Amino acid sequence: VAKEAGIRPIMITGDHRDTAEAIAARLGIIKEKDDAAVLTGAELNQMSDDEFAQKVTQYSVYARVSPEHKVRIVKAWQKAGKVVAMTGDGVNDAPALKQADIGVGMGITGTEVSKGASDMVLADDNFATIVVAVEEGRKVFSNIQKAIQYLLAANLGEVLTLFLATLWGWDTLLPIHLLWINLVTDTFPAIALGMEPAEKGLMSHKPRGKNSNFFSGGVLSSIIYQGILEAASVLFVYWAAIQWPDHTAANTPGMSAAALSQLQHADALTMAFATLGLMQLFHAFNVKSVHQSLFKVGAFKNRVFNWAILLSFALMMVIIVVPGLNDIFRVSHLDLYQWGIVLASSFAIIPVVEIVKAIQRAMGKE
Repeated sequence: VAKEAGIRPIMITGDHRDTAEAIAARLGIIKEKDDAAVLTGAELNQMSDDEFAQKVTQYSVYARVSPEHKVRIVKAWQKAGKVVAMTGDGVNDAPALKQADIGVGMGITGTEVSKGASDMVLADDNFATIVVAVEEGRKVFSNIQKAIQYLLAANLGEVLTLFLATLWGWDTLLPIHLLWINLVTDTFPAIALGMEPAEKGLMSHKPRGKNSNFFSGGVLSSIIYQGILEAASVLFVYWAAIQWPDHTAANTPGMSAAALSQLQHADALTMAFATLGLMQLFHAFNVKSVHQSLFKVGAFKNRVFNWAILLSFALMMVIIVVPGLNDIFRVSHLDLYQWGIVLASSFAIIPVVEIVKAIQRAMGKE
């Protein structure tokens, strides 16, 4: 599993060369009788640091080494651009544990000195626990990315909507609408995304680079185009409601032009508000994976996420349909025709993002 995850196990021991080679072959670290992959401490002494740094990737087993050799080995791998995790349990391992990017001490057999020099201590002294920790770390990192992508795409959509609406003289959203959306459609789904199970094949991905961040791997570009998509949908719905007044007039015969215009604006405002809120809830399904299809990841596997979406949806609906609350939030009742436009515009973000993901995967394969 470690090799599949892009982790290369390296064996460092004070045992004889033949013993080290035999054990490493049994563990799958090297092939049997692969003498070229084994280096002894005596051979290492004959190399300069620069020479060893050039050849370090050739060796997977180091035998008859001293504490000073261990530090040299760690430094050489770091010089090769690798992130190095070093395990050890004795006092003589402490310098190398300190030098490594991640020092891993042994909780049962390890000395207090080695534990103190370590960044992480294995409570069960089991190497396999490191692999479990790597998988958990990858899952946590991925889930933080999802929450960031969701929140920033939503906020970018809101900012672009208000900015463009202000330029065009439109009154698309009220401050209370934005506050409610940020409270309801941002908070609960974002928390639930942090509880997503690990994606299939997570441990088959290559390790992230040392300089990677939460915006790496296409997350930043996804935030930008998805935020633009949200803003475009909201502005389109508002524009459509304002430009096509026939529906409102047909349902309110005999109403004065001024009253009709006011009602039409209230409907447009409500439709824009509902579109933004519901679109963000639909978009939460998109960010379950940055690149994989929603249908492959599974839309409803996370029960916490499902309840968060339902709760947010209910809180969005209650202020639109419950008498009294709609007056406080300055929204109007929508008929089935208007709800159809809102739902279609909101849901559109799922197939659009699915198409973009498919294109990205195809380009990646090429």
